[in-house]
Amino acid sequence: MRKVVPVLLIVLLIPVGYYLASSGNAANGSPDGKGTPDLPSKDEPVITTPPENPMKLDRTVYSPTDTMVITITNENDINATTSYHFKLYKLENGTWKEVPVNLMFIEIAVIIEPRKSWEQWVNLADLNPTPGHYRIEKMVSFTEPVNKMSMTTRAWAEFDVNG
Repeated sequence: MRKVVPVLLIVLLIPVGYYLASSGNAANGSPDGKGTPDLPSKDEPVITTPPENPMKLDRTVYSPTDTMVITITNENDINATTSYHFKLYKLENGTWKEVPVNLMFIEIAVIIEPRKSWEQWVNLADLNPTPGHYRIEKMVSFTEPVNKMSMTTRAWAEFDVNG
């Protein structure tokens, strides 16, 4: 019994010590000596919540032959990245149904600097839309330059096509 108690104490203390050392309470190795080195300092930007929907359209109602102007606005202090690719959905019986977009997109990253905008022109005649309520979506990523953390958000806008 005397040998069991020290062995149990050692077995219990090792995980507790490991937990305390890995929970961020150890300050060694950090640049300022106040926290773990893998966390950004308080002066670095940190993505904590998704940004507001950065997509806007020039209008809300189009004819099937109009040209739609999509504007992606970066209201953040870090670069945003998107592409020319988009998805199109049509509202049918209360649910969004994806509309096949038979277009080829240029696979190039579009970098939008902080506090700037980018426009994409879409010729609706190429999509052959029928009258109805639509939703267009694009993926937009925000990446912090210092710690390389990124967050991707689905930007979208709704519009109507009249006959």
